[in-house]
Amino acid sequence: MNNDVSLKYYDIVDEYATETEKAVAENERDALAHYFQLLITRLNDNEEISEQAQQEMAREAGIAEERIDDVADFLNRWGNE
Repeated sequence: MNNDVSLKYYDIVDEYATETEKAVAENERDALAHYFQLLITRLNDNEEISEQAQQEMAREAGIAEERIDDVADFLNRWGNE
């Protein structure tokens, strides 16, 4: 586990893993938690998140680009609940 990422983001990864069609591998958890942290921090700061910004954050976090749209859909559903 990455000590720079709060446990709450790992909880979000766990929730995401139950809802996504593509299984989340154990070695993806740290990167996904970091990506959720980056995204949610920007959302909480009311910053716009462009597709380019999502790609940059995905590279920084180390997640596969094919996860970007899936994570965005998950956050949209999660935010509307």
